[in-house]
Amino acid sequence: MARQNKPDKEELIRKAAIHAFARYGFHHTQVEEIARRARVAVGTIYNYFTSKEEILLSIFEADFKERIRSYQRLRKSGLSIPEQIRTLLTEHFSLKAKSVDLVQVLLRERLYPGKEFKERLLEFYQEMLKRIEELINEGVEQGWVRPCNPRIIALALLGVVESVNTCVMLYPPQKVEQIRKEAPVELVDFLWNGLKKEETSA
Repeated sequence: MARQNKPDKEELIRKAAIHAFARYGFHHTQVEEIARRARVAVGTIYNYFTSKEEILLSIFEADFKERIRSYQRLRKSGLSIPEQIRTLLTEHFSLKAKSVDLVQVLLRERLYPGKEFKERLLEFYQEMLKRIEELINEGVEQGWVRPCNPRIIALALLGVVESVNTCVMLYPPQKVEQIRKEAPVELVDFLWNGLKKEETSA
C-alpha cells in the first residue's frame, strides 16, 4: 500500500470520498471527483491510496478502529455491564450522528464484491463480534446476564444496531436525529429485558 506520513492529507481524501460515495455511489464516483472535493490533484490521491477500492476499504477500517478504541476505553472505565452496554450504544449513535454520509456509505457499500474488500470486512466484523461476546460472557459470569450463547447474542446485538442505522436512508433528517437520540435508551431497555438474569426468590 502506498502511504506517506501525512495523515491529515489522507484523512482529507477519505472525507472527500465519503461525501462523493454517499452522493453518487461507489461505482459511479470517479477519482477525479474525489480529488475535486479534497482540493488536491488526482496524482496526490495515488500517493496515499493505490485505487478507489483502497479508499473505500480505508473508510471501513477507520470506522471499525474508532469502534474498537471506544470499546477499549469503556472496558477500562469500571462501569457495570449494564452501564457499559448503555454507554457503548450511546457513543455509537453519537459518533454516527456526526456523519450521515458516512453511515450511508457503510450501509450501502458493504456489499461491494471485491475479494480483498470482503475478506478485510469479514475480519473487522469478526473482531467486533469477539469484543461484544467478551462483554456478554463477563455479564454472565458476574450474574448480570442470564445463561445464554454469547456468540448468538453478539450477532443479534450487532444486527440490531446496524438495522437502526438504516434510519438515515428511510427518514428525513429531523426524524433521524430523534431516532438516534432515543435509540440508546430504547435499545438498552429492549435488549436488557431479554438478557438480564431474573432474580429468584429465596
